Amino acid sequence: MIYVDTSLIISYVDLKDPNHVKAERIVSSINPERKVVSMLVLVELASVYSQAGLEKPLELALYSLELIGAEILEIDHNEVLRKAFRITSTLKMRTLDLLHLTACSLIKANRFATLDQEIVSKANIILEALEIEIVA
Repeated sequence: MIYVDTSLIISYVDLKDPNHVKAERIVSSINPERKVVSMLVLVELASVYSQAGLEKPLELALYSLELIGAEILEIDHNEVLRKAFRITSTLKMRTLDLLHLTACSLIKANRFATLDQEIVSKANIILEALEIEIVA
């Protein structure tokens, strides 16, 4: 099972994104796997689309998940916050990245697909702290 980060989804959906081709390659390589996200990804997608002034950002966010083949898994976000609080000094990351990785860990996805360079640069620390392999 692989958790798909917002950055990858946006680059995959947006044909004009500078990372679109890279996103296509990653999605192709993970296609046989079960792709999952938390509600945090859906909210972040809707927020990005809203800020960009796109029509129907909520529907577009849902369509983006459908396009990439990801399903939303239920998770206790209070538990995500508590665990993120405990590991924040280990990972030293931006809040949303920390929350995504913590959600990934709690739903027991052992891989995390992203184009976020900060996450990629900390792949070894993430693997050691959360036992999550970063796919970029």
